[in-house]
Amino acid sequence: MLLTFIGAIQVLVGLALFLGGSIEAMFAFLLVSALLGGSAAIQLPLLGGSSVPPVQFALVFLALRLIAPGAGEAAAVGRAARANLWLAIFIFYGAALAYIGPRLFAGHIDVTPMRGKVEARYVSMRAYIYATRPLTFTTQNVTTSVYLVGTLLVAMAAHVVCAREHGRRILVRTMALVGMAHALVGFASVIGKGTAVDTVLALFRNGSYAQLDHSYRGFVRMAGLWPEASGFAWFGLNWFVFLFECWLRRVDGRWTGPAAFALAAALLCSTATTAYVGLALYMALFIGRSVLFPGALPADRAIILLGAALALTVLLCALMIAHPAWVEQAGALVRHMTVDKGQSVSGEQRSFWAWQGWNAFVRSYGLGIGPGSFRSSSLSTAILGCTGVVGAAAMTVHMIRAFKPSRMSTYAPSPDAALSTGAACAWAALVDVIVSSLSSPTCDPGTDFAILTGAALALRPIVPHVAPWRGPVRRLPPLQLSPTMVLHSTLPEPAFSLAAE
Repeated sequence: MLLTFIGAIQVLVGLALFLGGSIEAMFAFLLVSALLGGSAAIQLPLLGGSSVPPVQFALVFLALRLIAPGAGEAAAVGRAARANLWLAIFIFYGAALAYIGPRLFAGHIDVTPMRGKVEARYVSMRAYIYATRPLTFTTQNVTTSVYLVGTLLVAMAAHVVCAREHGRRILVRTMALVGMAHALVGFASVIGKGTAVDTVLALFRNGSYAQLDHSYRGFVRMAGLWPEASGFAWFGLNWFVFLFECWLRRVDGRWTGPAAFALAAALLCSTATTAYVGLALYMALFIGRSVLFPGALPADRAIILLGAALALTVLLCALMIAHPAWVEQAGALVRHMTVDKGQSVSGEQRSFWAWQGWNAFVRSYGLGIGPGSFRSSSLSTAILGCTGVVGAAAMTVHMIRAFKPSRMSTYAPSPDAALSTGAACAWAALVDVIVSSLSSPTCDPGTDFAILTGAALALRPIVPHVAPWRGPVRRLPPLQLSPTMVLHSTLPEPAFSLAAE
């Protein structure tokens, strides 16, 4: 186990916050650590070259802060555990199956491993695309089970913190700053390509991931601090939706508005398929919601969005006039990353990886063969193949509880900042699940999903309870018989009165 310079800095910050900081500050530390998606806090060469990402390392300090003697958070942790019960069922079943499944079905199915040595030569490209090995227990089963438990802990921590008014503000404002930093670093990685900026960013990309540095027809793909453009776009898309929804619902608009539009600009320039597909899907959901539910799109926000769309149209027209060749190349790039993607070698390989989940589900009779057993390209089929019926059902129920499709606050802005922030978390989690179902290599829903669903369940609880920062829950008092009713019980139309609360 090797501690990197990033891990050393985290130790210093984490210990300082553990000794003298609040839980909210520790949660902000975790949120900032999530920005370092291509980094490693600890290298684990004995586990097949795996590494501990900074966000998981920050979680250790946050978890210790929550359960430390005298912290006084036992009741809050209990409420968080109950709220995330279905997520816990999914994760504990998956973690157990990660050790049992590969041994139970060893030799009965061939899979593409999560990590495998690329052969020097293949007979054909088809052999490369459909390369598999017999199922066996590997270190990836261990690391994936650990990541799953970390996902549960993050969801519980987010629930504990966001159940407080100050914690909700910390989530919104910290992610506004993180989102702005994510966008600026993304642009810096493109503008500073081949300069000292590129060298500095490379220092932070020290994780044991495939650090890809692709370009297409002269266009530098935006990766920022992440190992590849798709990861950069995935993180940016999740928090763009959250911040945009917060701005739409007037939650800290001075913070969330600029960050949301900066992330939107970065996603449009990222040249990542995940960004373009995700933005298109969210736009379809947003337009459909605005049409079906009156009041879902406030008039002033609609005017701003129309103005932004008009400005973008004018800019595109000006570019078409001034640099028609550049616009044609950019259009070819977008077409290559979206429409033509399914016909490419990569698209065919990813389709095969996604199919493996369904095949594992059928071959394991609905039990699943364990998280980390195979590489997928879809969260949905990965959950089916890794955790079977139990995991798929538990994850579905958890998502429904977090999204709350029957509540009006899900679709229209609410004057209650907590309800609006919770709805923003719900929409971001939904988009995350949809995009993950098109690209995720594992059944672990990830840290972003955990933060968003944990916060959504805290801010819009299933069972209403009295929150100290939101005041008492007011209810209508019970009906009682008035003195007139008691004295004149024979009257045909007795009078009623409401007793004082």
